[in-house]
Amino acid sequence: MEGSVIGTLKISFYTPHKGLMETPRTKRMRHCSNSNRNLMDLDNDNLVDIFSRLPAESVCSVGCVSKALHNIVSRPSFLNQHMSSLVTTNAAAEVPQLVIVSQSKKKYMAELIAMQSFEYDGNTLEMRRDKTRIVSKIMSWWYEYFFNVHFVFCNLICLKDRHTGSRCVLLNPLKGEAVMLPTCIVQVPEHLKTTVFSYYWFGMGFDNTTSTHKVVQVCADSEYNYCVSHVYVLGTRSWREICSVPPCDLTVKNLSAYGDMHWLIRRATTGRAQANIRHCMSILSFDFKKEEFGWNIPDPPLRNMPRKFHSVQRFHLINLRGSLSVVDASSDKYLDIWMLKNYDEKEWVLVHRIEARMINAECRYRSYRLWTCCEWGHGIFFKRSRKSNSTVVLLDLRTVCIHRVKCPIYQKGLYTSIFSYTSSLISLKSYGNLIPLKRYGKPTEAEESRRSGSSMNIWHLCN
Repeated sequence: MEGSVIGTLKISFYTPHKGLMETPRTKRMRHCSNSNRNLMDLDNDNLVDIFSRLPAESVCSVGCVSKALHNIVSRPSFLNQHMSSLVTTNAAAEVPQLVIVSQSKKKYMAELIAMQSFEYDGNTLEMRRDKTRIVSKIMSWWYEYFFNVHFVFCNLICLKDRHTGSRCVLLNPLKGEAVMLPTCIVQVPEHLKTTVFSYYWFGMGFDNTTSTHKVVQVCADSEYNYCVSHVYVLGTRSWREICSVPPCDLTVKNLSAYGDMHWLIRRATTGRAQANIRHCMSILSFDFKKEEFGWNIPDPPLRNMPRKFHSVQRFHLINLRGSLSVVDASSDKYLDIWMLKNYDEKEWVLVHRIEARMINAECRYRSYRLWTCCEWGHGIFFKRSRKSNSTVVLLDLRTVCIHRVKCPIYQKGLYTSIFSYTSSLISLKSYGNLIPLKRYGKPTEAEESRRSGSSMNIWHLCN
């Protein structure tokens, strides 16, 4: 029999002989022998294997125990192994946390994006009071930068400039780090020199074959007649053009899962007869190991309808309990949640069916199906996207209960959105020059009271 107690950083091994009864004397001897052994008696390979299966917060706690353990968990090889375990086996997955992003919509003043982490206590959403809470601000002039949240990769938030579309910032608010990605120079053929790119999409993933973080960028013109893709490896200086391009335009319904990036697409399929066109919801993926786009995931078994199929806004792509899932809110009668439980076998399972009238009773608007949807600790939630609205509808999947709460940040003139994130050990300072943190003005009394002793990270972006 083997046993280990990781929480106290002690580990003991005992294998009794068959047919022998343990006497009080041998029991005392075993106890004394075990009490003198600890976790550091294991070799480094076993320690790395154990720690790589722990959540990021637990790994940080382990690094605070001793200098020897800190050296182990701070090595680049361990960080890559932990990330590989996180994106492939989900062994180091954590309960998702919530971050609220508030953005000023006033045009002629400094643009403000504020991020604060919150948790649900059963009645209201309140600011987290532990060490993992986020209080960050990004300030810039509207004519220079106008950022929106584009995607979330673990606890990295990508902010894309809405003015040009080609500029974006990677932000790690947990560590107070921000990096501006280099601008991608697109080589256009001679006969297409007048092409103007109107759409820019980004996605991020982890290539566990090379242990590198990669970002993919797709540029397309307004008619989607010309499209080009580039890949950027974090830590390098420039983008690299690739041959693979998406077969259709991408959507804002994106999600990072299993190390790859996925987009929810409304796709038209043709039956035996050319006129028999049907529409379905499909998932377009970008494989960062092969660096190519493809329909790697089978279509979820949703209700297919000819021609007048519901738009993609009535469906949501989420990461539920570590598995890629699709929320089907197209029906007036019920809400379905399909989960891809086994990614290797690509098998979809209907895990929840909730009557829509339960949610309608808690919503002032029946258009909740068009709201944003993300995961929280015990279920999913709906929030009106980028609207100064205080309504947040939380669905507890344990008891199938609906809770309608107010958004803690509610101020007229601000857009508010809620995203879910999970912690990781990623440090952006290893991949480029960090944008310096700056104090922009003196914090108000309200800001000081909300900080509760925590540091406030403020970036002031300018050309």
